[in-house]
Amino acid sequence: MPVHHGRRRDQHGGFAYIEVLVSILILAIVAGAIFQGFAASSAQVGRSRLDSVSSKLAAGALEDAKNMSYDDVGVVGGNPPGTMQASVDKVVNGTTYRIATTVVYVDDPAQGRPQTYVNYKKVTIAVTPQVPVAKAVTASSLIAPPSYANIAGKATAVVTVVDGITLQPLQGATVTLSGSTSPTRIDSTDAQGKAVFAGLLPSATSTASPQYYYVASSSRAGYLTHPDTPPTTTRQNLTASQTWQVTIKMYRPAAITVNLVDATTGLPVTERADVGITSPAPAAVAETFTTFTGSLTTTTIGGNPILPSTTPFQVTTRTDCYADAAQTAALPVNYPTNTSHTFTFNLTRAPGGWLDVWVKRASNNAAIPNATVQVSGGPSSMTPLARTTDSSGYTRFCLPVSGSVNYTVSATASGYGSGSLPAAITLNATTPMTLALVSGSTGTVRLKTATSGVLVRLQAVSGTYDATQYTNTSTFADFTTLAMGNYMAYYATGFSSGNPVWSAGKAVNLATTGTLQVTLP
Repeated sequence: MPVHHGRRRDQHGGFAYIEVLVSILILAIVAGAIFQGFAASSAQVGRSRLDSVSSKLAAGALEDAKNMSYDDVGVVGGNPPGTMQASVDKVVNGTTYRIATTVVYVDDPAQGRPQTYVNYKKVTIAVTPQVPVAKAVTASSLIAPPSYANIAGKATAVVTVVDGITLQPLQGATVTLSGSTSPTRIDSTDAQGKAVFAGLLPSATSTASPQYYYVASSSRAGYLTHPDTPPTTTRQNLTASQTWQVTIKMYRPAAITVNLVDATTGLPVTERADVGITSPAPAAVAETFTTFTGSLTTTTIGGNPILPSTTPFQVTTRTDCYADAAQTAALPVNYPTNTSHTFTFNLTRAPGGWLDVWVKRASNNAAIPNATVQVSGGPSSMTPLARTTDSSGYTRFCLPVSGSVNYTVSATASGYGSGSLPAAITLNATTPMTLALVSGSTGTVRLKTATSGVLVRLQAVSGTYDATQYTNTSTFADFTTLAMGNYMAYYATGFSSGNPVWSAGKAVNLATTGTLQVTLP
């Protein structure tokens, strides 16, 4: 029986320990809630103190503004201008308070009075403690001018900024008004794209004065001034009580990407491609870009940023070994959210061969870089295709097979007479050619025939020049930029299997920088 009583006491002791632990847990929960209440109460008291100090600082700043000279009520460099600082910090009881000041004109004309936009000034003070979770306290007040004379006779500039493509107002654009008798002012456009500069002093009356014009300008991240807004549009001589309404157009520049793809393989075309891009009229600016990778991207045409347009741009491609192609499209789609446009060409490969051209100096076989090589004629009387030689005097063309009608290959370089030779192109083969140019002065040989439409030929005795032309309606053909020296002139007496039959040659000695006329026969 004693043992039995000992076990009962142990059981009672176990229950006591659990009860203690539960009690401690309950006390901890209650204490945490009490402490949270204390913390919240303390934070509330702290915020109230911050708000109280902020309110006093705001009221004090407004009182200072009311006691200022009316002309001084404004922010330094603001609109309107004045002597007040846009932002100052003040320390009270160890806490920093930031005091932000804004001043705007209020347009509230009295009945019978003209609109001046400057009837009152509204001063707004926002005080923000520089501590976490603090809130700003804002207070504002209207300040009236001491007399009507203070606002009479002043001028106003109302500047509206719009997107030049969509004609929608641009909010948040920075507008600057400068150049005349009032100090420079800067403001931001509102939701209607407007910035009002009121209370301006009239401009100087002498056209010779640098203060004769007020000048308005605008800027916005990612935007440029539209060409439709020339400098003459954004300057104005303002007289007393005049209101000047001016609109500034801006735009987001576009980017054009051109991808050249082999229609059969779906792979990028790695032959040389000359891509021409022409902007819409009336500017119609054109530029040709060269790529060897099958892709190019540009943000300029003719050195100018690309101006988006609802009128189509034209993009053409002349790609070696492929058929020419062209596309047109207005760009970019979904402007101004999107500013890029991609033209993709699926090009069809054309059967042909390569022409490798080297341009060298006749006297010593030295390479002539930056020489212009032009290919024309051929079976389809192709539009002349011109390229520039590299540092080795070399350039390359891929051309359709010539068949029975050869191409004419000519080369010109500053300080040299031109060179010219016929070239035959065969399928999938490379035709090499060297044009040797003679240095020195140049002149012109005019071959004249009895009638127009006669095929004539001029061939150099030394150097590489062999060119043909048809005489024009005036019955002559000019061969220009020829090196001084001896040539042979011919005319076609007929054709055999599509090839000309040439007359006997006539010797020509070019020794003048002018024009030497030779009559055939």
